[in-house]
Amino acid sequence: MHLKDTTTGDIMKSLSKLLHEVGGASGLALNLVALTTEDEREEVEKAASFAAQEHPYRLIMAIPRDLDATEPRIDAEVTVGERLGSAEAIILRLDGPAASHLTSIVLPMLASDIPVVTWWLLDPVRYGLEQELRSFADRRITYSARAADPVQSLYRRAESYAAGDTDICWTRISLWRSLIASAFDGVTHAVEKIVIKANDDDPSAQLMAAWLKTRLGVAPEIVDTEVERNSEHLPAIASVAFTMAGGETMEVERQADGTTVLLQAGLPKRRQTLQGRTLGQLLAEELRHIDPDTAYRKVLDTFQEQYAAERASA
Repeated sequence: MHLKDTTTGDIMKSLSKLLHEVGGASGLALNLVALTTEDEREEVEKAASFAAQEHPYRLIMAIPRDLDATEPRIDAEVTVGERLGSAEAIILRLDGPAASHLTSIVLPMLASDIPVVTWWLLDPVRYGLEQELRSFADRRITYSARAADPVQSLYRRAESYAAGDTDICWTRISLWRSLIASAFDGVTHAVEKIVIKANDDDPSAQLMAAWLKTRLGVAPEIVDTEVERNSEHLPAIASVAFTMAGGETMEVERQADGTTVLLQAGLPKRRQTLQGRTLGQLLAEELRHIDPDTAYRKVLDTFQEQYAAERASA
């Protein structure tokens, strides 16, 4: 159902009508408020449709359009099911003051008594929306890799961190972290040196370095490397190499086809495939837990300290 130059009240009446036609709302797990652009709308819809298979939710997608318009305007599309699967969806296209007052527009549209997750696929700073959609959310997901300056964007996230914040760039390395953690089973010597070959502008590589320092007490060296990836949503990490106090070495190396090889002195090569996950798979992983991610908070604090030190010494 398409509504032109509409109001919040009319949008909710349309949603109620559609829900009545399909037999009412089916147990929603959460509200998902996504802030994106028109160019990325199709990608967000595809990701949301996939994630809704695990987490039935009301999706409110906000698309800032003409920010310079003097008069506020809201155009909306309201759907239940259809191309977005099991999600109830309200797609908002916002002009002028309507785009800069998202919170007041979105709040009346939320389903009551269930968690609220906000998801910035665009860079909120670029659109002047960094403080919008924060105060009422139980969890807030950003994607720093999509910002004009990804590492600086991650640093801003660290500076303004609130419980419940997370980043898709952190989710991108969860399989890497699991593989590395399992590789240390049976390792008895302390780690003396860590070298990460990665694109040093990739927030996932920065978070990997901070995670390793948090876990092992050693600050990794990031060697800037052009990394061939078969998916945008893979971290731009080619390898992580460890040197132990006894001289032993261990390396996790990812090849372009997704094959990841664990090289460990005295042991046969171990191979595992780490193909790039889709945005929907990454979003679904984040939506599996609504509580604050304490591990991410610790890693973000470590990253903030390292980044601030590097800027001070530059």
